[in-house]
Amino acid sequence: MTTNVILFALLQLGVSGYAAWRGGKPERFVAIAMFAAAFATMIAYAPLSRRFAGAEFGVLAVDVLLFAGLTVIALNANRYWPMAVASLQLASLIVHLGKLLDLTMGGWAYALLLKLWAYPMLLTLLVATMRHRRRLVRYGVDRPWTSFDAR
Repeated sequence: MTTNVILFALLQLGVSGYAAWRGGKPERFVAIAMFAAAFATMIAYAPLSRRFAGAEFGVLAVDVLLFAGLTVIALNANRYWPMAVASLQLASLIVHLGKLLDLTMGGWAYALLLKLWAYPMLLTLLVATMRHRRRLVRYGVDRPWTSFDAR
């Protein structure tokens, strides 16, 4: 494992752990989904000799599932930020589409563009969890869902 992979894994673990521990249900569900997707992505990559030479179909499958999960959360959460996270995940899917349409896209560019969106997603989850905590202090309650009144 390279240093940047280890650093990202620690960042993912820290932000997801904080959101799972201190967040409301939407924050927790997104934290679990993003952590599971990060773990599955590490397993789904092609072997090093072929990595990013063509479309990464295993990573594409993980990204589609994460996008679907984030979209369901965004449509039901009593918050705006899950839609932003789902939109950032959609950007990853567009990168896969770009690689599928243009196989001459360089492996370095493909890898960079795939990994780029994870950082703003983590930052959004971190800020969302901090804002959830602030709403709890200020109002005493922070309803998690719009479609039903489950706490």
